[in-house]
Amino acid sequence: MRIDGEVGSATRTTTARPGPHDASVFTDPLPALPETAQNLLIAAKRIIAAQGLDALTLNSVSAASGENKAMIAYYFGNKAGLVAAVLDSVIHDEYVASQDRMKEADPDLRRRQVSDEIRRMAAATDEFRVFFEMLPHVLRDEDLRRRIALLYRWYWGMKLEWLGAADPTAALDDPDLLGLAQLLSAVIDGLAVQAAIDPSIDLDNPCRAFARMLEGAVPARMVGAADVVAPAADGASGDPPATAR
Repeated sequence: MRIDGEVGSATRTTTARPGPHDASVFTDPLPALPETAQNLLIAAKRIIAAQGLDALTLNSVSAASGENKAMIAYYFGNKAGLVAAVLDSVIHDEYVASQDRMKEADPDLRRRQVSDEIRRMAAATDEFRVFFEMLPHVLRDEDLRRRIALLYRWYWGMKLEWLGAADPTAALDDPDLLGLAQLLSAVIDGLAVQAAIDPSIDLDNPCRAFARMLEGAVPARMVGAADVVAPAADGASGDPPATAR
């Protein structure tokens, strides 16, 4: 999703009016909302990206969107509901689009495509700018912290699905796979910070290096064996490393 108003490609079922946000279910609200609600949400994200969360008021959102202030209460309940909707939507379409691309990935090239997806995510500077602007507020708000914690767990499961996990929820019960998913999130977040600070940074270099690091970290059952196990050197047996067995 972009904050300039472009709606992501993921298909959603359109409803006349959304129900209350469920902190355990994360679906991007933008494509599912009527045009008025979309305008409000896009305006809120623009304000946060340009001026910070303190500048987000019902009046500023109404003025920026050209919509009646009463519509914020109608669609989101109040400012807190609008903030929650922004948090739910930040980066979400990028993840959904990545999930769709990874489903079509050649198993033998999955690790390489994971590296490409990391680069795409880290380069989503507009969306990350919104997230980083909101982060100090999130850290001080217990409800929002819990919401983001659940959202991160959803992201972790999706990353394991990128890597070929048939049941990403069950895979999160494996401490090693959970740790790998957490590292993938940390890499994306860290690279996004660097890209936001210096847009000229070449993300190909760290992503290429990380792809090599993944070689022995991903179990063979989750990706194509040709992608995980490097050719044996100097006539070695070619057995996969212990982590890939």
